Amino acid sequence: MQLTKSSIGKKSLVAAVLGFACLELMWQLGWVQGPFWRILLAGFEAATIGAIADWFAVSALFYEIPIPLVRRHTNIIVKNRRKLTEGIVDMVTNKWLSPERIREKLADVRLGRRLVEELHEGEALPRLVNLLRKIMLDLIVQLDMAKLAIWLQWQLKNKAEGLEIEKPLGQWLADMVNGGRHHRLVEILLQEAQESIRKPEIREVVYRKLRTALDAYSRQDWVKGTTVWLGKKSGGIDLDLLADRLIDIALVLAKEVERDSTHPLRDKLDGALLEFAISLQEAGSPSQQYLKQLKRNLMLHDGMQDVIAKALTETKEGVEAQLSHIDTPWMRFILDKSRGYVEELLTDAASIQALDDWLKGTISNLLNTYHPEIGNIVRESLEKLDNKGLMEQIRDKVGNDLQYIRLNGAVVGGLVGLLIALIRWFVGG
Repeated sequence: MQLTKSSIGKKSLVAAVLGFACLELMWQLGWVQGPFWRILLAGFEAATIGAIADWFAVSALFYEIPIPLVRRHTNIIVKNRRKLTEGIVDMVTNKWLSPERIREKLADVRLGRRLVEELHEGEALPRLVNLLRKIMLDLIVQLDMAKLAIWLQWQLKNKAEGLEIEKPLGQWLADMVNGGRHHRLVEILLQEAQESIRKPEIREVVYRKLRTALDAYSRQDWVKGTTVWLGKKSGGIDLDLLADRLIDIALVLAKEVERDSTHPLRDKLDGALLEFAISLQEAGSPSQQYLKQLKRNLMLHDGMQDVIAKALTETKEGVEAQLSHIDTPWMRFILDKSRGYVEELLTDAASIQALDDWLKGTISNLLNTYHPEIGNIVRESLEKLDNKGLMEQIRDKVGNDLQYIRLNGAVVGGLVGLLIALIRWFVGG
């Protein structure tokens, strides 16, 4: 029968013991006699001793043998587990995978060249770009636009307060007026003024002003008061009509000034604009202070926050659309540019060498910082196993060799026994 590796040690022990027992019994009963059988009996006797000795040695590694005196030196793996673990950790970290050994190996590897070739020839570059796309998309999706808008608004406020635009604005406005290039600006202001005059609240202001002025006039003396009273009673004084007429006059006047660049009021407006421009150039002037306060109020206004939030949201949606998959204009552009850069890099020996030095330097720094983690990983992996699991893993890796140790003990013991018996036979005659 063919012996399997897993049972060959046990069967060799059984064969040695049975052979010795049978031959000893036959010898004692006188069924076999002569030098041959004596030598063969000695061989099986020695084989039995060798097989039992090696069985004990192998078993003592894994189990506790209840024999006085020697019991303390059995179950060696479990009792010395801590020493074995630290020995393995030391072997791995300080010999097989020591920093010096790793650096020595890295010195012979052209990491920069291999990395660039892999990016150029394989699918590594598209996968890398796709990975970066997913990372950027995840970052964009997690952005809180409301909080970002508030932060950006305060940043703009701080920048606006530190940005001195008053003097340049004054110089620009003065140049516009002096060069006659401001007429369109005046026309826009007049158009806006006409729109404002047409609003009902402006008419209400005019009406209140007329009534206040008329009341003040009537209180000056009894003659004026009587005249005003008679005018109201007779209908000669109609404040609603007066307010409408003033609004109409103001609109007509504004339209005339808008259409006629030579109108006398245009000269007044030009002078006012020029005076305002000059005031903006004077440090600490009321115009400068007004414009600074206007900038601050504009940046802190809720409407500005809404404008910023809307712009950020639209930008975010556009970026998300471009990062939604690999086949978008943005991603195709990035991939094409990356391929072109990698192709250029292949012919740039200095850049590749710099990349190689950077990779090796980075790995070296990581080794200095995280090399102890190699030992920690080995230690933690071994400590996760219970005693049974540890012994099963050892038997799984070297169990067959241990079985052959037991077989070798029987075979070698038998051969030595035969040799000794032969020597005795030759010597003794």
